Amino acid sequence: MCLIAKHNISLSYPNLHWQTEIHKLFSVMTSPRNSSRLRFWPMVAIMYILLCGGPYGIEEIVPQSGPTLAVFGMIFMAIFWGLPNILQTAELASALPLQGGAYSWYRESWGGFWGFQFGWLEWLSWMFDTALYPTLVAAYFTHFLWPDAGYLAVWLMSLSVIWISIWLNIRGLETVGKWSIFMSWFQILPVLCFIILGIRHIDVSIFSQWHIPENSSTKEALVMALIFGLWNYSGYAGLAAAAEEIDDMPQTYPKALLITLVIAMCVYILPLMIGISIDQNWANWDEAQFNSVALVLGGGAFAWWFMVAAQSSNFGLINSELIVLSRLMGTMANDGHLPKCLSKLHPQYRTPVNALLLQGIILSIMTFGMGFVDLLVVGTWLSIPSYLIGFAVFVSLRFKQPDLSRPFKILGGWPVIIPIVAIPCGIAIFIFINIPKEYFLESIPLLFSGLLIYALQKIFSK
Repeated sequence: MCLIAKHNISLSYPNLHWQTEIHKLFSVMTSPRNSSRLRFWPMVAIMYILLCGGPYGIEEIVPQSGPTLAVFGMIFMAIFWGLPNILQTAELASALPLQGGAYSWYRESWGGFWGFQFGWLEWLSWMFDTALYPTLVAAYFTHFLWPDAGYLAVWLMSLSVIWISIWLNIRGLETVGKWSIFMSWFQILPVLCFIILGIRHIDVSIFSQWHIPENSSTKEALVMALIFGLWNYSGYAGLAAAAEEIDDMPQTYPKALLITLVIAMCVYILPLMIGISIDQNWANWDEAQFNSVALVLGGGAFAWWFMVAAQSSNFGLINSELIVLSRLMGTMANDGHLPKCLSKLHPQYRTPVNALLLQGIILSIMTFGMGFVDLLVVGTWLSIPSYLIGFAVFVSLRFKQPDLSRPFKILGGWPVIIPIVAIPCGIAIFIFINIPKEYFLESIPLLFSGLLIYALQKIFSK
């Protein structure tokens, strides 16, 4: 899974102080006195919690792609998507620790129109990503405790998660940070126990055949596997927003990113292989299938623990993403691209209350009308232009500012840079043009919705 700044953004927003508030959140999560700089292992721990959090939700890759392509996709995307993203992020973050961020870069370079189009697309893709987590909370709960729950009951459960999160965010970052600390303790140990208990059950012979799902072609199954991989191995620019809080940034940040990637690979791939080996009814897997596997591995008590871990991870994710979403919406409102009322701050807590309330309403509608896979595919597809732009920023800076100080620099020059950029961009474009048709029809209007929003705001602001 992913989180907080799933996309590389740094906003200049004098009224909401976006960076300052993110720094406060990291401070709350690392030190009770909110005074220490972020050192190596605490940063690795936070990256894990915010950018991975556990394998919860990846189960749906199995019925969509089959067991073999599911595992292949998670390995392939770690190497050819996650690693290149880490390398370019580390270089950009070390070169521009205070300014980094594609939104501000484009806004300053190309003006407000293109800055808004990029920011709007960021906001949309984030909204779809955020909508996944209340859906997962409801799925894990009902899978274990209420398997016969109807659609309305599941949605009402998602609603409760959304509006509790909105309430916490209105009360401020310190409240969210304390909740994140509390819940993070439940996230790591059950996954380790899951792996220890289950690793002896892995049957590698299963992966000698493709096992393509019925009514799906190899290409369609591959695209879905790559989409899940892209979703899970993105977000490594997240802590760049808190560069000032990181101790020895040029050295610490790249190493922490690499270790987090390796940990994420283990946390994603090993539970997948264990679950696939134990529960071979792959076509009927859902987004909470690891609950059933945990029940087989450790009995009811362990399954309960695993469910609580999943709930805490997903609840922490939606709360943290709402921080970024509300500040991004407030930024665009402050820039004059959205109604000014969306930048209004709560009189007591100084949080963007109107932006949070509007996002709560939108998330409520999204979770009612779309399922987990729908949200994931559309949101991931909408995020692809942002990632392509991020690589463009990286290459452009190499051309325009070759002498810019880069404390961390990818070695080998252009013979190394070209494949590091070309391969993930090729993967992203392949996914973008091969999205299943049913999702394409939903996504295209959203892709160009920024043009309509920009025009309407210009008309009504006159």
